[in-house]
Amino acid sequence: MAVQVQQNASFKEPKIGPKLISKSADTEILECRITKKGTFMTINFNIHQAVSLTTTNQPKAPIAPQQQVTDAKKEVEAEPEAIAAFTGEAQKSSPYSALLNPEGFDFSNMSINEFKGIVDAVRKLESDTQRASGNTESLRGTFWGDVMDVKGSLEGINFQNRGFSSSDKIDITAFFELGVKEAQQMRKEHPRSFSKVVGFARSALSTVEKLTSESFIKEYQAKAVEFLKSQDTPLIKTQA
Repeated sequence: MAVQVQQNASFKEPKIGPKLISKSADTEILECRITKKGTFMTINFNIHQAVSLTTTNQPKAPIAPQQQVTDAKKEVEAEPEAIAAFTGEAQKSSPYSALLNPEGFDFSNMSINEFKGIVDAVRKLESDTQRASGNTESLRGTFWGDVMDVKGSLEGINFQNRGFSSSDKIDITAFFELGVKEAQQMRKEHPRSFSKVVGFARSALSTVEKLTSESFIKEYQAKAVEFLKSQDTPLIKTQA
């Protein structure tokens, strides 16, 4: 049934039922008036063919599968991506291998175990370079000490109370931000017992923000490569 539509105005839901104008063996011509201004549509209804109705205000066609794929890709691209992917090659046995990750780092989706590996690599590199330069003094009060404080915070996590495991993916920075808020609440409830806890929590957060920055990771990747070369540790390629 083929239906042809002629309109002299926008299509709206009919307020008056269709009126039969003429009829033949094959065709019925109907007129449907819409408004007082005379808006109407005339339908030529062919009884023996499939219906094909076209108007200027049809519902939008469903989104094509290819368009859906494109939209999904856009959503994925909007998500945070891994940063500071290491582009060189070093032995897997390197004590700094957690820093030299060719897949990069997504600190918004990382486990505590993974982050501890990075913290340990930075701590080890900082200690090794200081000792190699002849510094035999305590490293407390240096950046190494700040990293050790973060390491202590990670080792002190009560995962049972937290409701996640050390292998679950979390937002690392958000976790330490939460630690500051919790410390502030503890100090509010017990000002004498927790007078310094907020300062410790903020210091840890500041160090974590540094550790998770792309500029820092790239700096320490280059530092690790140079130190490995100076120690004659087999290195296949330096970072590009």
